Amino acid sequence: MRLFTFVILLSIFFFSCKKDDSNVIVYEERFGEGMYIITDQGISFYNYLDTTAEVINQIYNFTNSAVIENPKKIKFKGTKAYILADNSIIKTNVKTFESLGIASGFLNPVDFDFIRPGDRMFVIDRDDSKLKEVDLERMEIVSEIETGDSTRPISIVSNSYRSFIMNGGQLANYAKDSTIIVVEYRDDLVPLADIIASVEVGYNPNSAVITTSGSGSLKVLCKGIYDPSMPTYNIESSVSSINQYTNEVYSTNILSGIYNAQNLIRNWNNSKCYFTAEGGVYKLNPNNLNVSTVNSINSSVISTVVEATVINDSTTTYTEMLYMNDDNMPNYIYKYDLDQGLIVDTIIVDGNVRDINFY
Repeated sequence: MRLFTFVILLSIFFFSCKKDDSNVIVYEERFGEGMYIITDQGISFYNYLDTTAEVINQIYNFTNSAVIENPKKIKFKGTKAYILADNSIIKTNVKTFESLGIASGFLNPVDFDFIRPGDRMFVIDRDDSKLKEVDLERMEIVSEIETGDSTRPISIVSNSYRSFIMNGGQLANYAKDSTIIVVEYRDDLVPLADIIASVEVGYNPNSAVITTSGSGSLKVLCKGIYDPSMPTYNIESSVSSINQYTNEVYSTNILSGIYNAQNLIRNWNNSKCYFTAEGGVYKLNPNNLNVSTVNSINSSVISTVVEATVINDSTTTYTEMLYMNDDNMPNYIYKYDLDQGLIVDTIIVDGNVRDINFY
């Protein structure tokens, strides 16, 4: 009888172990290098390097059998993708899109940036008017910094030891703020998170890039004030040039005839900048701040990438492409050849486009 009981118990143990092994999920590496599109419906992937590729929609939902609430942005660090969502940051494996952790505790996160040492990020929490530091290994908020009273910060850009936070102002079109906050996050190898300056710039700063002009000056794009229903109150957009090391403001230049300028980005070698505004997409020369029109499509999301075209065995050409959404057709993305000045492809995704990034 004892022998029979022992055999039964051994059989149960064997089969239960075998069942557990069979439940291990193996995630397929379907993604990686390519273009990632954030929409109000989820995340889409497009291998722009493959001329026969098709858009794959809802890649996070499909991989994890879960829905991302209100996705906003995506950025990459190493082999990980980080997704800004409604009140959280989600970490995934960039090749499989398996979820690897979630950091919560935000009211309305709108932007983030990776900082050194390499296991941290700063997250802009707009509704909380705070900068929140997240440990990337533990995916937890480890510190918080007040950016001011109801300043509603909107974006962040960093150099090797400082971060610059743009205070974008209140929601009302006529409201204005004109400050950026400077946070020092590293002293040699010691991690910090200290506010060291508040810098006055143009009205309603919303985005910035670090360029090679002026020994590496910070260019801050300021929206001004724009309300098509109340044109009397409109104020033109501007660009402020700042020394990223001393925080000295070199100048604030009005962009004549341009309103509602946003989404400043730089190209691959920092020789040109692009931004959106009423009336289309514009190019900015970071050295003399001259502005010219790229196209007249109203857009709110832009991103550039250099693409290679093989002509023959010995010749390859490189072209910088501008990918942009269309505010009037919000699920469309246009591939715009900056050399030819032509739209060369159209990509259609599920949902309204909110962000485009490349890995």
